[in-house]
Amino acid sequence: MDQCVMVLQVLNGQNRSISDLSPQRRIPITAAYILPSTTTMRVFSFTLALLASISANSTPLSSRTTSPPPTTQLIYQFPNVTWLENLAIRPTGQILVTVLTAPELWQVTPDYNSSQPVLDANSSKPLGSAALVSRIPNVTGLLGIVEMQPLDVFYAIAGNFSLANLTSTNGSYSIWEIDMRRPSAVVSKLTDIPEGNSLNGMAALNESQGLLVVGDAGAGVVYTLNVHTGNYSKTIDDPTMKPNSSYPIGINGIKVRDGYLYYTSEAQELFCRIPINTTSGTATGPAEIIATNIFGDDFSLDQAGNAYVGENIRNVVAEITPGGNVSVVAGSLNSTLVAGATSTAFGRTSGNRSVLYVTTSGGLGSPVRAEGGKVVAIYI
Repeated sequence: MDQCVMVLQVLNGQNRSISDLSPQRRIPITAAYILPSTTTMRVFSFTLALLASISANSTPLSSRTTSPPPTTQLIYQFPNVTWLENLAIRPTGQILVTVLTAPELWQVTPDYNSSQPVLDANSSKPLGSAALVSRIPNVTGLLGIVEMQPLDVFYAIAGNFSLANLTSTNGSYSIWEIDMRRPSAVVSKLTDIPEGNSLNGMAALNESQGLLVVGDAGAGVVYTLNVHTGNYSKTIDDPTMKPNSSYPIGINGIKVRDGYLYYTSEAQELFCRIPINTTSGTATGPAEIIATNIFGDDFSLDQAGNAYVGENIRNVVAEITPGGNVSVVAGSLNSTLVAGATSTAFGRTSGNRSVLYVTTSGGLGSPVRAEGGKVVAIYI
């Protein structure tokens, strides 16, 4: 367990600098991480064993193809051990990153003008910097994040989810607005969702009407939320979204494209879509299973409809075509390249629209050495 120095306790209100894996770099942070107690380590060992068991008992991946190794670049790596959960790309090209092991939102800025050559993502030399945007009070972590109109206004999920035993605190979840249009972000709570069991993924549904959808991974349902009023309701409840007795996380990443809600269903290892009414948020037909044996976290869609899915404990980013063909884009089970890939998003500026950014958990629960979560660029 020496390689799994876990970051499971946060000391509030202490402003310190802590080293990440690269001793040459230090970052300011408003949470000081300390080593867990023997009890906490024992509980975390249980979590590692559970996740490893799930990975080992999954269907073999022999049917997949593997693409040639892509060009990758380490953009930024956080301290040992920080679980990065999700990301959203600003119009400026900067990357907003949510942290699950602390209730923090960070901004990662790639250095597009650097003369540094493209490096492997395992390199300790980053091509970017990071700054804390906000720390949300009275919760333990942040999850999904999405941009809505007007541009540069984002919404994020905050709540209490324990990585130590994979449990969530019912009633702890809320949605927060982050307005990045000013020199300093304006952060405010939009609404509580006390019915939420384990809110996770989030996607824009109808920006002109201010509607977004929120997936509840613990209950296996989808809520539709109006960001103008804060009103919400449960609008989709489908069997393909449910968790099971072996794993408490069902529907995870979600995206809306051309009248369909696309989603990963982690416990059932599915990638699916279901037709959705973009005014009411209700399903207009049955769910369709696009691919199986996908232990998917969050994902992004390219213009052709291909999904780039972070398969967290498998340590890979997988591409799923609209026809359901699956291939590995980057990583492998025993690699730290994208260890614990949690989410992906394409760049938005003219020079990086074909760059796929990936957040990672640092490989917690996988066979590789645990490290700090990082942001990696994959040149597709």
